[in-house]
Amino acid sequence: MFKRIFWMSTGVAVGASGAFWAKRKVEETIEQYLPEQVAVRAATTAKGLGTTVRQAAAEGREAMRTTEAELRARVEARTFVGDAPAPPAPAEKPAAPRRAGRVATHAGAGPAGRRRARR
Repeated sequence: MFKRIFWMSTGVAVGASGAFWAKRKVEETIEQYLPEQVAVRAATTAKGLGTTVRQAAAEGREAMRTTEAELRARVEARTFVGDAPAPPAPAEKPAAPRRAGRVATHAGAGPAGRRRARR
């Protein structure tokens, strides 16, 4: 009989404490969603949002400047800086005899004939 009383009282204690804990959690949740609390959270989030956007924009500009400086350094490393060297002198080629132009063998040959043919 003593075992039954012990387990009965243990069950009542666990049930009562569980019900108390659950009631407290439900009340806290309801408190969070009251209109006043929602308004306060929305205002706090809006204030924080402006700061976050400004920080993100500043960080983006800094990253842009860093990337631009890196790209400019790469271009300067590949680009010749200073006076341009003189171009090499062209080699003297022996004058070759000119070839005779094509002989027109049919009517409409030559540039004027081609123009007429396209029209």
